[in-house]
Amino acid sequence: MTSSDPGMQHVLGLVEKAAQCSANVLVEGESGVGKSYLARRIHEASACSARRLDSIFCVPETKVGGEGKRLVGLLSTGESRYGSIYVRGVDLLDAVSQRVLLAYLDTREARIAAGPEQSQRARLIFSSQKDLQAESGSGRFSSQLYMRISVLRIRIPPLRQRAGDIIPLARHFVGLYSERESKRIGKLSREAEAMLRRSTWDGNIHELKNVVNRAVVMANDGDSLGPRELSLMLQSKHFGL
Repeated sequence: MTSSDPGMQHVLGLVEKAAQCSANVLVEGESGVGKSYLARRIHEASACSARRLDSIFCVPETKVGGEGKRLVGLLSTGESRYGSIYVRGVDLLDAVSQRVLLAYLDTREARIAAGPEQSQRARLIFSSQKDLQAESGSGRFSSQLYMRISVLRIRIPPLRQRAGDIIPLARHFVGLYSERESKRIGKLSREAEAMLRRSTWDGNIHELKNVVNRAVVMANDGDSLGPRELSLMLQSKHFGL
């Protein structure tokens, strides 16, 4: 993944720094901006890439603190099995679960300081849709936990702030889904590209992927993607993102 956008170039520079260290990383951004992609990229470029990447979803529970206990259990069992553990949606944890996770991270750091466990511990990558610095400042998220998980903080700008990335991404997805659907789909026309630039991408990259994927599916083999192929897809961009 490359980008001509200055904001994304800064993000990709931070990804390189994250891959070279073992510190906890927090990746923030709206739904669909590519947080999971960056977590995978950090892992694959890191020293622990020989071991697998695991993903854990934070799922709010009705029982207060229940999600924190589940999360800590998964982290504890995954430490020696995985090279990196990606904790998705840490902003969804309730206050008690935040304290449970904080206690685990404090104990973990104490163990690491007491002995040579570097090779046995997984590197931790967290993600949040919310700005946790602002959330911790308002008291809605534990400031102590925020400090633990955000030694390196990477905030991905939304696609609407990265207009220069829309067409390169769309072209990439045309090639990807043409191959997947075993179709010979031509390039995007100038008119089609203009339509994509004018569109609002509230669902970010996921929404763009879905629009291009549907257009490729609906297009006839050998077609190019022009305004006709994209107009219906752009008018019905409701994918629950």
